[in-house]
Amino acid sequence: MKFLFFILFLAFISCQCFSQVVVQIKGHSDTIYSLHPNETQNIDELIPLEKFFKEKKVIGMGEATHGTKEFFNMKAKMFKFLATYCGYKVFSIEATYGGTLKINDYVLYGKGDVLSAMKGMEFWTWDTEELRDLIEWIKQYNTQKAENDKLKFYGFDCQSFKGASNSLTDYVTAVDSVNINIFKKGISILNDSTASYFSNIDKVGENSKIDLEINQSITFLDTWFTENEHLYIEKSGKQKYLIAKYNIENLKQTLLLFQISMTQNPNPNIRDSCMAQNIKWISELENTKVFVWAHNGHIAKVPYLRTMKIPVYKSMGEYLYGFFDMDYYNIGFVFKEGNFQAIKDNKLQEFHVDANRKHKLADDFFKTNFSSFFVDLRNSSNPIYKRFQKMYEYGAVFLTKPKHLSGIRPKDNFDAIIFVNITQRAIPVIKK
Repeated sequence: MKFLFFILFLAFISCQCFSQVVVQIKGHSDTIYSLHPNETQNIDELIPLEKFFKEKKVIGMGEATHGTKEFFNMKAKMFKFLATYCGYKVFSIEATYGGTLKINDYVLYGKGDVLSAMKGMEFWTWDTEELRDLIEWIKQYNTQKAENDKLKFYGFDCQSFKGASNSLTDYVTAVDSVNINIFKKGISILNDSTASYFSNIDKVGENSKIDLEINQSITFLDTWFTENEHLYIEKSGKQKYLIAKYNIENLKQTLLLFQISMTQNPNPNIRDSCMAQNIKWISELENTKVFVWAHNGHIAKVPYLRTMKIPVYKSMGEYLYGFFDMDYYNIGFVFKEGNFQAIKDNKLQEFHVDANRKHKLADDFFKTNFSSFFVDLRNSSNPIYKRFQKMYEYGAVFLTKPKHLSGIRPKDNFDAIIFVNITQRAIPVIKK
């Protein structure tokens, strides 16, 4: 038995040593950790990385596109690891706050079905098999845990009136069904004025009548929840009351965002500052460590020095760094070439980009001969991470111009980078 234990111990150590390799990147030594993003069940591969995450409060993981399989799978794999080994109990994502609460109910209590719950996210980027599978994993994980150890699922974005309105209506229906028709009438404008994640509210910020009606609905909600606070907490418990009530704050953020966007000098900080504030609130509400899923540009600690001429703004990550200091650790993604999905001409399509000679950072990573790896920048002395670099970045929409090369100084922007050589398209879910 002692001999068997010794053999197993050696196997464990050798596995860890194999994943940690010293390589030359641009003529300088760097320690990297080999990864296999699409092997989502092999979370033990990440054990050597535990030292980077265990004592942090918030882990932010980006994505260089909104439609890449390897990015989504790697983030799902990371959350599984953080939940299993590092005590993280909240998964949060760049999706509307109210719209994700159905998913929270699904993973906690098994209410409804996964695809119906996912509809509340209102954004095609998350309608993927990769995210669906993660949600199912969270639900299964929770069946084996005590109430206080279960994982929660939250969105932190503020671009939809509909998600908040639906969530509030569901809550009041459950605790105060006698008065639900009065409640629905008081917030009817919120449902009438939005149809999608981006809300399509062309008149908000231009039409003072609609602005006034939405403000009246928000005032109605503030009064309604204040007057019924004691009764609602008695019926649902304080936690569920606070979760429902925060939709009102989210509505205020959404209205402000659209009003500011219609001005001659829109403030680019509003959305990122609101998202960061929402993450902070979720962290305090749940009193636990939080995993954050968003685009590279949002999780970055310092906004990109973009090649395009847009106003300088504060990123969500910069706000989070202000809130949590060194307890916020973020990971950006870099890829060399490959496929992904995005919108063009109002249609979701698959796109391919080849290796780009201007994308020198990816080329330097490629020369390590590792197809995918993690590298910690926070403790690296490699000077290339302090130099201006360009890397591929795509959002929800694919444009042929500009060439989607964002300018960064890696060590300013990220604490770590995960490199993927060749990418594949995320797999859209088949909706019923």
